Amino acid sequence: MNLRRKLLTTFGVLALLGLTIVGVTFWVILQWQSSSEDLNGHYLRSLEVQRIRAATLEATREVPDALGDEDPNARAEFEAALQSVDREFELWSDLAENEEEMRQVREVREAYDTIVGNSREFFDLLESGRREEAARLSDTVIEEENFDAFQRTTEAAIASDREKRDVVQANDREVRRTAQLVLVIAAFGTISLLFLLAAYLVSDLFRPLKGVEDALRDVGRGDLNRRLDAERSDELGAVSRAFNGMVESISERERMGGLASNQAAKADGAEEDGESGNGSAWRNAPSRVTLHRLVSQLRSRVAQLNDDEAAGAGGEQRELVSQLDGLSQAVARVTEFGFPLDLDLSRTDVRALLYRVFMRFGDEFAERAVSLDLEIAPEVGHAVVDKLKLREAVAELLRNALEALPESGGHLGLRSRLSEDGTELLIEVADDGAGAEQSLIDRAFDPTSYDDGGRPRTGLTLTKAVIEQHGGRFGIESEPGEGTYAQIRLPLRG
Repeated sequence: MNLRRKLLTTFGVLALLGLTIVGVTFWVILQWQSSSEDLNGHYLRSLEVQRIRAATLEATREVPDALGDEDPNARAEFEAALQSVDREFELWSDLAENEEEMRQVREVREAYDTIVGNSREFFDLLESGRREEAARLSDTVIEEENFDAFQRTTEAAIASDREKRDVVQANDREVRRTAQLVLVIAAFGTISLLFLLAAYLVSDLFRPLKGVEDALRDVGRGDLNRRLDAERSDELGAVSRAFNGMVESISERERMGGLASNQAAKADGAEEDGESGNGSAWRNAPSRVTLHRLVSQLRSRVAQLNDDEAAGAGGEQRELVSQLDGLSQAVARVTEFGFPLDLDLSRTDVRALLYRVFMRFGDEFAERAVSLDLEIAPEVGHAVVDKLKLREAVAELLRNALEALPESGGHLGLRSRLSEDGTELLIEVADDGAGAEQSLIDRAFDPTSYDDGGRPRTGLTLTKAVIEQHGGRFGIESEPGEGTYAQIRLPLRG
């Protein structure tokens, strides 16, 4: 598992635990609110029953008072005590949440209506002078039957609400215990993962990074034998392998620099022997070594002319002058590229750079009546590159494309876009010129080869070096009579 996946997995688990804690907290809050609402509802139901019972008891007290004291206001006081009961029944009914609670409301209402109806009948009998019948109704029906039935139904309703409150409170306690357990487990898991993450960062990240820092410091002091452990399969392993490759490349370049100095003192024959063993090294040599190589060849030729008494020396001298002209052009070209091994990266407007390079050849395009295509995709913007070196690399491709076209006419195109995954900048140059065999294209990357005019082939070599030093890729495809297509692929950096 690579470093990114490890960190993403760890932080993902931490995020999951955090979301679990947040979710449990919200769940507890919702459950607590629901329980509070249920408890409040049952308290209000019990309160309404208590009010109904209290009002009814207060009203029924007027019955024995009217019988014993012959209070003429007893009936009015009875009716006054019952004025709020109907409203209390409505509120109680609204608080009922199920059929069972509605049934309790109906039962209490029936008992209430019975005791109220008999009480009103009592007052009617008393007012009509039928005192004995009123007394019997009060003693045997109202006080014994009706009042007992009313008491039983109201107490049953109150007891039912009390039991439900107990159930709600028990569920609430169970919810809180469950939430506490989940929160404790989540907190323990979070703390454990944090400790594991800290231990991992110390042992598997910070310590290797410290090793990379020490290795870079050693290389800065000139120790090119320092290597890092490249067996890891994560990003740190990739960094270690890139570091080892960088150190090996620096070592190889230093070796090639010494080899170029020694080659200046050797004869052509010795040079040719060395060429057979180090051809690939010369092809990968930096621009400084390329110049050393060219100068070495010229020195050898001068040495031969000094010892050559043949009549053909004049022709050799003319060839030497041509070689010197080519060297002058190569030096100018290398100077333009500014030694591609020393990149000066900066955030560059690629669109503006390509326009400027394209317009550099505007007069020549017009004079030779070249048909042009310039296409820069809208998404092409800024990139971190060496502006001067990339400019000369693109200019070299345009220059080669112009050389491949006829003296008049032809078609040339410059296009830039992003790769499909958006990670690379693509710059493409195409022409419909004469084209060439692929073997000849490959030879063009050999800094020691010459073109048809006897000039050293340095442009494409330096272009390739610039692109590769940017971490990119450079390729050319060509077919005789079909034209040439060159592509630069540069990684996009932040």
